[in-house]
Amino acid sequence: MPVLDTLHIPDDVRLDLHTLTPLYTGGVGQHGDQIHPSGLLGGIRRFSCLLAAAMGDPEFECAVWGTTTGADDHYAKRVGLRVDARDLNKITLPRQIHWPRSDGVDRKGWFYNVAHDGTLRLSLTRRGISDAHWQLLLLALRIQIRHAAFGSRDQWGLGVLAIDDLPTVEPLTAPMGNVNPLPDRPGLHHAFFVHVTFNDPLPLDWRARLEQGLRWREKLRNSFRPGMHNLRHYLFGELGQYGSAINVSALYPHGQGCALRIWGVIPHTTPPQFDGQRGQVVQTLRQAMNQGPDEVWPGEREIVWQDDAEHQADLATWINQRAGVVI
Repeated sequence: MPVLDTLHIPDDVRLDLHTLTPLYTGGVGQHGDQIHPSGLLGGIRRFSCLLAAAMGDPEFECAVWGTTTGADDHYAKRVGLRVDARDLNKITLPRQIHWPRSDGVDRKGWFYNVAHDGTLRLSLTRRGISDAHWQLLLLALRIQIRHAAFGSRDQWGLGVLAIDDLPTVEPLTAPMGNVNPLPDRPGLHHAFFVHVTFNDPLPLDWRARLEQGLRWREKLRNSFRPGMHNLRHYLFGELGQYGSAINVSALYPHGQGCALRIWGVIPHTTPPQFDGQRGQVVQTLRQAMNQGPDEVWPGEREIVWQDDAEHQADLATWINQRAGVVI
């Protein structure tokens, strides 16, 4: 046994995560041949800060994730992450997924290379974080595992992970009076989560699984044509401008059939943009989801839509439900 494997690691939380869709964390040249802890940690940071903003906690990000060197009182992040990827296997994904656009416009499609499939073990170590902030971090992890994804290219279907035992956490309790989310910051109070299930079996090959998610993504994106160029790019990403506000997973196993996830945060930038149009955006998305893409996966399907913006009056209870915490 290597000497390093015998060292004691002070694990505060250990997660054994299983890939439902392949995991990808980027890397130099975007080759994806290795799992990079920074790609995972950045996603956990982003999601936990969304929850903290929803709960009106302005201190969380600096207290947990550190500050810049330009701050008056700066320090490093207070979360340690250890990644064990020995039970992940590198798999080759389709080089290109492409089909003709209905309007005849030529496009290059979506490009993949490799990703990883199997079991990922994460250890999160607490380093001087308050009990309240540690609880927020664990609640965010539970929501991310149950409803969202990890790593890069999650907007293209990758990074949906499952776990046998979620990390233990105390239920969230609201402060006296109503929760006041942080203004002008994206937060989970502006998030939506959609679960689409199909009773037909999961296809065996990755191309079919990835393509189905991409077809749903294309359907949603095209619902903002014509005349909504800037809004469409804000919601679905534009190179050098915005990341994607809306993510659609590839198909993954679910019971005797299969499923995919659609989730997003609108608005998702600081400062916010198009926040006055959120109601219209949600309505457009729901109509497109009810229709589904032209080449939808066959068989009976069920769509469960959950919008956090509809639960502002009792946000703490709703967050507990999203996290699967029984009060």
